[in-house]
Amino acid sequence: MMLTLVTLLESQAVSFVLAAATICALSAWLMVHLLHKAEVAPRGRRGRWLFGTALAAGLGVWTTHFMAMLGYRTDIILGYQYATTLASAGIAVIAVGLPFALSALPSSRSLRGALGAAAGLGIGAMHITGMAALEGCTQSQSVLANGLACLWGAAFLALIRALPKGRRPYLVPCLLIVMAVCGTHFISLAGTVLDGQRVGDLVSNIQVALSVLTAAGAAILILGAFIALAATKRFEAQETAHLNVLATALQNMSNGILKISPGGRVELYNQRLCGMLGLSSDDLFAGMRLEQFLQATGDANSWDADRVTKVLHNHWLWMGKTEETRIEHHFDDGRILSIACQPVATGAVLTYEDVTRDRRAQEKILHLAYHDPLTGLSNRLGLSERMLAGYRKGERSTLLLLDLDRFKSVNDTFGHAIGDRLLVAVAGRLRSQLGEEGFIARHGGDELAIITPGDHLFGEELAQRIVMDIERPYTLDTVTVTIGCSIGICSVGDSTGPDDWMQRADIALYEAKRRGGGQAMNYQTGMIEAHTERFHLENDLRSALAQQQFHLVYQPIMALATDRVVAFEALIRWNHPHRGLVSPVEFIPLAEDNGLIVPIGKWVLEQACREAATWPAEQHLAVNVSAVQLRSPLLMAHVVGALAQSGLPAHRLELELTETALVEDGRQIVHTLAALRQLGIKIAMDDFGTGYSSLAHLRDLPLDRIKIDRSFVAAALNDKQCLAVIKAVTQMGRDMDIPTLAEGVESLDQLDLLRSIGCDAVQGYLIGRPDSKVQCSVPGEISQAA
Repeated sequence: MMLTLVTLLESQAVSFVLAAATICALSAWLMVHLLHKAEVAPRGRRGRWLFGTALAAGLGVWTTHFMAMLGYRTDIILGYQYATTLASAGIAVIAVGLPFALSALPSSRSLRGALGAAAGLGIGAMHITGMAALEGCTQSQSVLANGLACLWGAAFLALIRALPKGRRPYLVPCLLIVMAVCGTHFISLAGTVLDGQRVGDLVSNIQVALSVLTAAGAAILILGAFIALAATKRFEAQETAHLNVLATALQNMSNGILKISPGGRVELYNQRLCGMLGLSSDDLFAGMRLEQFLQATGDANSWDADRVTKVLHNHWLWMGKTEETRIEHHFDDGRILSIACQPVATGAVLTYEDVTRDRRAQEKILHLAYHDPLTGLSNRLGLSERMLAGYRKGERSTLLLLDLDRFKSVNDTFGHAIGDRLLVAVAGRLRSQLGEEGFIARHGGDELAIITPGDHLFGEELAQRIVMDIERPYTLDTVTVTIGCSIGICSVGDSTGPDDWMQRADIALYEAKRRGGGQAMNYQTGMIEAHTERFHLENDLRSALAQQQFHLVYQPIMALATDRVVAFEALIRWNHPHRGLVSPVEFIPLAEDNGLIVPIGKWVLEQACREAATWPAEQHLAVNVSAVQLRSPLLMAHVVGALAQSGLPAHRLELELTETALVEDGRQIVHTLAALRQLGIKIAMDDFGTGYSSLAHLRDLPLDRIKIDRSFVAAALNDKQCLAVIKAVTQMGRDMDIPTLAEGVESLDQLDLLRSIGCDAVQGYLIGRPDSKVQCSVPGEISQAA
């Protein structure tokens, strides 16, 4: 043994020992590095790292052994059996490299240590086999030394593999591997004795040169391996950085991602998916089956077994297609996920997007498109589509079209804020009337529509209830207002389509408002024809003034005190080119509705004043003024202009106003009448007793004459009540110093009665019919009667 140690220390052997140790150190670093890569690599990528570790460990240990053997006993001619030498290399890979590489798999430190010990015993087995390959010498090995060598290697490699996993310096494991490999060799060689033919100096030098070249070649190979490893590490660093970027992007995507293998196992996912599905990080992991994933999703969202089964079936169905499948899944908590399943060659990729906010926004936009934002009722578009859908389905329903009476007055008096609150309150009352059965829409500003199931009889009953309900006072903050409503009713059976349905209900509403409002009117046969006729008449009326189709007639007014004609009332007539004479009863309301009464009234004033200027100075002119004219700011200018153009004195002009017109806007009317009277114009109240009769009107309004309506005169001879009215009005006029005039006198008996009562003046067919020619004298029979 001492001889062997001395041999190892010879100068020729030192270089081989150092070379072997260097190669062993380099191999040890490579082994530790590859083993660490195998430990941290994903399961699917561990195989190549384990294979590389096994080769690096086995060949590195064998190279160290072979290099040490080249430097051992350089003074003896030695040979090597190729088969045994190759077998020792195979033993190195299998017995050393394989258990060393497999020690990366277990999580148990004791199991890793056992595999490390097995690799250490493999070092001894490789060394003993390599020593057996020597030829040309006799050798004797110490069993004790070989045993100690094997235990030495097993102990050190077991210690290396028993260390905790994790990021640790390579220095300590490398030193322990070098000690394990070198110690095993040298302890075994210390118990080995070789004897053979000695070599000469030249042969020895050649052997040394060959050994050096072999060592240099091995070193170059090891160095090349390290260079390749460094390059690989650089590429791996780039790949790792790239993967880190991809992983960061994957985990921070707004969408959830799920990759399913063809066999139905989870291969890839991100944390966003877990949040979307309500899963914890432990509920989802790579490798789990699709059935497990969906069951965990169902448990997190309280799905029953049938729902989970259905969802699983759908997933397999989507994955089996060749094109992308897109669906939206509605969760019980209101969330909506848009799921796209794209089949690929390696399974399928599912993308999950939370579209809850987008769908809510779409629903809100859709709601605003079909609903009124103030009242929450459907709007005109929603009403149109509802009518169209009902008509297509053949529903038996009735349309009620409502218009609020006096709503404009509320807006003008209290402001639009109160008006808006009033509309909301009206909508609430309509909802309470209909419940869930009817459909309510805001058709216009203060116009609403109701579609209710049933025929027109049910619609009429409902309309009457609504009229009474709407008329109840509304208390809005400190303001209390009262309005009414007019309703047009039309059954779907009375129409030919949605547009016609709406048109007929609108015509019925117009008729209800024309009759004074505050009532419901059902569409009757012939209304649309009458409306059409009215429309055509209105169009003709617009051109009648320009085409000079109007003319004036004058009806005389006789004073009973003198039985002389003291005035003429100007009356307009329309001679239509096709219709002939059109009664003022027909066209005057039309002119008031569309505002044409203002320019027509101006023409009447100018024409009548021009004619009256040619009459005797003691006769005056009476001209009717409508409520629309009275509200117009142009009335004063029209009156002054007519007087100025004609030269007629203001005191010879008398304006006749209906009682209804006088009470619509009291303050404004009083102001206007006072201004007219300051000019010298007289004011007469026409048709007294037929409108909103009030004695306060006689007291408060500046009047110059009271005209008793012809309805009282016609019935006075046979009706005590009418006679009493005439007597009362005449007496009041006398007491208030306001002259009275009775209209509609058609017989001498009526004339005698009015004369006996004390009426101041009369007019009627008995006195004279309206005529374009002015007759200043009274009929002879009246003169004789007087």
